[in-house]
Amino acid sequence: MQQNLLSLDDVKAHFEHWRATRTKLRERIPQYLWDEVKTLIGRYSLTEITSVLRINTSQIKDNLKINTKINFAEARIDTLNSLQHPPITFLDIEQTCSIELHRTNGVILKISSLPMISIQQIISQFME
Repeated sequence: MQQNLLSLDDVKAHFEHWRATRTKLRERIPQYLWDEVKTLIGRYSLTEITSVLRINTSQIKDNLKINTKINFAEARIDTLNSLQHPPITFLDIEQTCSIELHRTNGVILKISSLPMISIQQIISQFME
């Protein structure tokens, strides 16, 4: 089976097999299992992954070198529309925007006409 097609249950079975057959109780999780975990990032929440695999987020971040900070790459103002509409303020809950977020694992989220009031929650959940 190709590694990028593994489900969370597949990886769970591999972790359980490793735990049952390892030679030392405090043995480090092998790299091949971390490679499998990496394929789950973006398809499952970190909460699901840590719970099912019985690992913690610190282990994931340390072993996968996940960068959880948010980088803003580009901002463009549509000058035609900005002349017709007043500037956007965060207090105006009817204003919308378009965003594009990129995670380090390659997953991209693009949203058009997103209500400004939702931006913080969307970014927080996507970058989890």
